[in-house]
Amino acid sequence: MSLHDQFPAYGGRGPSDLRLGIALGAIATIFMIMRVYVRLRMNKFGTTALMLSLLAWFFTAITQVFGILSVLHGLGNHIETIEKVGELHNFLLFTWITVFFFNLAIPTGKVAVSAFLIEMNGPSNPKIRRSLIVVAVLNIVLNIPQLLMVWFQCSPVDSLWNPLKQADCDHRKSVYYTYFVGAIAALSDFYLAIVPIHMLIPLRIDRKLKWGLSFLMGCGIFAGVAAIVRTWAAKYILSADSSWGVGVLFRWGEVEEWIVLITMSIPPVWPIFRPFTNRFITSAYPSQPQYAYKNNNPYGSQQLYGSTAVASPLSPSFPPPLVTTTISISSMKGGETSTIVPSEFSPRNSNERTPHNIITDNKNKPWVELQEVNFKRSP
Repeated sequence: MSLHDQFPAYGGRGPSDLRLGIALGAIATIFMIMRVYVRLRMNKFGTTALMLSLLAWFFTAITQVFGILSVLHGLGNHIETIEKVGELHNFLLFTWITVFFFNLAIPTGKVAVSAFLIEMNGPSNPKIRRSLIVVAVLNIVLNIPQLLMVWFQCSPVDSLWNPLKQADCDHRKSVYYTYFVGAIAALSDFYLAIVPIHMLIPLRIDRKLKWGLSFLMGCGIFAGVAAIVRTWAAKYILSADSSWGVGVLFRWGEVEEWIVLITMSIPPVWPIFRPFTNRFITSAYPSQPQYAYKNNNPYGSQQLYGSTAVASPLSPSFPPPLVTTTISISSMKGGETSTIVPSEFSPRNSNERTPHNIITDNKNKPWVELQEVNFKRSP
């Protein structure tokens, strides 16, 4: 038995909306599982952001579940079809519950992104830190009235899902306020997509890795585009064929929700994929100076630096000292730096394995771990 046989109001835009939401939800869920794995088994960075991300995922998953129920009972189909099969009550009930949890999921996701970027930035740039706090607070405060308006559009409240009492409802205030909040949400998405790129560009890391991460983290711009479209689609709530038009709102709303969760999970799960990218990533360390050793007198040796011979007090059989290099990497100008120091002096034939970490918090916990670097010395 098909879904159309079980749910006669199912159809129109609904099936494609349902498939898209499930696909994006599955991808986001896989990323969240990987984030938990990284946090438990690989590093201790980003606990607060992870907890907020899990909360955002929870609200988004509930939104998706009720969205599926709404689709099965007519969301995305024409209102005449829903009325004809007697599903208008279920359509209204599940749709407004979906809207309620959607208004919880959207700001929570943006707060989670802001928290992660604050942890990633650390104390290095207080202006960015303050701006991210402002974004988080705005999205929380401005969505509180939106949550309340869902349940106070009708008097009494149960008129909201009663087909015979729709005349007791006035959706105009809610729709107009949605335009305002949706504009703030879109601007927030654009800003949260640009900030990590701004942090990555100054870093002295492999260029392919830098632009690859910038592109992936910048995909949050697509969430901003989705926010614009779903805000525009809010007008269909006031249309005569609201169920058909709200299908557009629902589609772009679920795209916005899941894309935010997916893009914000890319940096935290990078340690899992790092071993598979070593062949494509070159080290950002400066090349190690090459040394040649020449014995021209019986009392010692000469060490050649380029074309200049310098007398060395070491005996010919004693290996030359290992020259180490200290590299400081800062995410922002004038900010605190993360210092990478190769291991102490070691035997000439030993292999050094130095973790190449960028962007650390104030406790030196790595955000992105790059490839291990082998320093080689010529004989």
